Amino acid sequence: AAISGETMDEIEKIVSIYDSGVKTENNALDVILTEKSLLCNSAGIRFSCIVDGKSLGFMEETDLYSLFGNIVDNAIEAVSDPGVEEKLISLTVKRSDGLVSVNVHNYYCGKLDFENGLPLTTKKNKSYHGYGMKSIKRVVEKYGGELSVSGKGGIFNLNIVFPAENTI
Repeated sequence: AAISGETMDEIEKIVSIYDSGVKTENNALDVILTEKSLLCNSAGIRFSCIVDGKSLGFMEETDLYSLFGNIVDNAIEAVSDPGVEEKLISLTVKRSDGLVSVNVHNYYCGKLDFENGLPLTTKKNKSYHGYGMKSIKRVVEKYGGELSVSGKGGIFNLNIVFPAENTI
């Protein structure tokens, strides 16, 4: 018996949800990144994730949720702009030379203004926005890390480096 187009669409949807599961060897990170991967999948955004979750074992779960939730939410918002042609978010977390580095890059549209090294919110109501980047910075500083962000040529880069004493 032939499979109907409708059944095939349903099978493809189930497979894509299954493929969205992120495995990093860090349960908290798996949960947050799988959730964000599903969000991206439903919005037509490619979410590339190469993450060594064990290297972030020094962080409290609440800080992992806050850090990666804010990072990926900001990236999703940026690539969701209708002016952005490349709907791609890339996240890499790796350990090397006793340091743990987190790198995120995504495309964006428009102009970014920076204040004290952080991008200012692009939302109209400034009073209620801009807390995501401040929260990211607070978590990074709590663990003695350094945060740098830049935006050039339509590509936004966020880099975090945590010091050697935090690595396992």
